[in-house]
Formats: sequence, structure tokens, C-alpha cells
Amino acid sequence: MKRLLTGLFLGLLVLIFVFYTNEFFFELILFGILMFALYELFRLKTKKNVFVWLILIVILTNMLLIGFISDNLRSFFFTALLISVFTDVFAFFFGNLFGKRFIFPNVSPNKTLEGTLAGLIFPSLFIVSLNYFFNEFQIIGNEYFNDFTVFSSIVDSFGYILASIIFFLCSFASILGDLVASKSKRLLNIKDFGNLLPGHGGILDRIDSHLFCIPVILIFYSLI
Repeated sequence: MKRLLTGLFLGLLVLIFVFYTNEFFFELILFGILMFALYELFRLKTKKNVFVWLILIVILTNMLLIGFISDNLRSFFFTALLISVFTDVFAFFFGNLFGKRFIFPNVSPNKTLEGTLAGLIFPSLFIVSLNYFFNEFQIIGNEYFNDFTVFSSIVDSFGYILASIIFFLCSFASILGDLVASKSKRLLNIKDFGNLLPGHGGILDRIDSHLFCIPVILIFYSLI
């Protein structure tokens, strides 16, 4: 329950942060979040492993991208967050219902083959299906779907099949980010990077998958 309540509260904050802050505060807050993630990553005076350095590179990459996420790219940023969330939700749901084969016991003990495959495959199918129904049938809410996300732009530019592959790769990056963070914590012998967010750990524990997903979708979005 604590995790759910914190998640709902964070979701509301994200909506306000992404769409209702001016450019200066948006970039300042985003930079602050990434700086705090760096602090969590290096606050322990223990020997760092290769996965920690990989996370460092990805955090610095996201810092460099802040300037590109201006007002006209807020919907892109929100889209990247949604893909990571969908990936996590489908993996968690199917993993708990049907998960039997634990494939990363020494990295992330709760991850199953069934949940991981669902997290890889179903988000892209869900997204292109949403895009089809919202835009082909013009159902209620299609204007918000198109204003707040860039799913339609990607589908229109690449087509449904290639767009599905792009979303699949974004989900893969999201899961990879979670696994890299989990492996680094196992080697550091810690459960979470921090304890700022009840039920979620620290800031880095919450954004690890987003950090890997954002650069990937930006590569494809820049080709539009």
C-alpha cells in the first residue's frame, strides 16, 4: 500500500512537473533530480563496480539531453516515462500472475521469464493499439493523447510495424536499466540506493529504467 500511494503521488507530481512548469524550472528540477541520483550512486564509500560506472555514463548522458527537452519536447519526455511505466506494469502484472521461471536470480531475484517477456512485448502492442483506436476512430480523449505524447508522431513517421519495434527497443532499454541498477546494488551489497521515497527506495531506484529509455527513444524521435 505504501508503494502504491507513493507511486500515485509521484505520478501526480510528474504531470505537474512536465506540463505545468516553465522551461527554466523544468530544466532546473530535472538537473537537480539527476544530481541527487549521482549523490545516491556515490554516497557509499565502497569500491565501485563496472555497473556503477555505466549508470554514471547514462546519468551524464541524460544531463546533456536536458537542453534538448524544451517546451516543444515535453510530450516526448512524458512519452519516454510512459513507456518505462508500461514496461514495469506489464512485467510486474504478468510476472506475479504467471511467472514461474526466475531468469536473473543473482541480479534481480523476483524477475521471471514470463514477466520479462510481457514487459518487452505488451507495451508496444498496447501503445500502437491505443494509437489506432484514438486516431482511427477519433474516440474521446484523442486530442490529449496526441498533445501529451508523441506516440502518434512516431507511428505516422515509421508506420505501425517499425513503431512497434521502436517501442520494443525502448522497453528493452528500460528493463536493461533496471537490471544494471539491480546488479550494481548486489555488488555494492545494498538493497536500495536511498530511502527518500517510501516503498520505492531512493530517486535513482525510481528512475533507473527511465535513464536508459530516454536516450533510446530520443534517437528515433530525432529522425522524424
